[in-house]
Formats: sequence, C-alpha cells, structure tokens
Amino acid sequence: MEFLKDNGFTEEEIKAIVDKYDDSDIDLFLFNKDNVLEVITYLKEYGIKDIPRLLLERMDIFFLPAKRVAELFSKYEKESVIASLAYDATMFDEMI
Repeated sequence: MEFLKDNGFTEEEIKAIVDKYDDSDIDLFLFNKDNVLEVITYLKEYGIKDIPRLLLERMDIFFLPAKRVAELFSKYEKESVIASLAYDATMFDEMI
C-alpha cells in the first residue's frame, strides 16, 4: 500500500483501510493498483478533497475504470458532486 503514501495518504489512513477490508478486498485493490491510481488522479483533478475517506467508505468506486467514473460525474454539476461526496459517500449510489 506504499503507493497510497505517494498519493497523499497517511499511515493512519492506510491502516484504517487495511483494518476495514478483508484480505481478498485488499488483494483485489493491489491487483488493480494501476486503475486505482488513475481513479485517485482523476478525483484529485476533479476537486475531491478527502480521497482517503472516500476510499475507506467506498472502495468499490476505485475498481471502476477512471473513464467510467468521469462519465458518471459528467452527468451532474461539478460543485454538487464535490459537496455531495464530501457530505456522504453513499451519494455515489445515486449517481450510478
């Protein structure tokens, strides 16, 4: 999970993620590292601030291709998406 540190995650945030998810989820996450990094990059560029919290609450978002995340986000006003996800990560369910 070192690649997360390179993307602004703290040791505590990484530990919380590892503690929350089971080994098979973490293995799948690591297997899809390149896609995860693309999604993280997209979210940063989009303006999502608390990516570690989003990952902690909704790991499934990071398994979607970054292009698909961009398509989903493009259906809504940018500020609304940012505010909604900052308030409650389950808002993503309504977007898909």
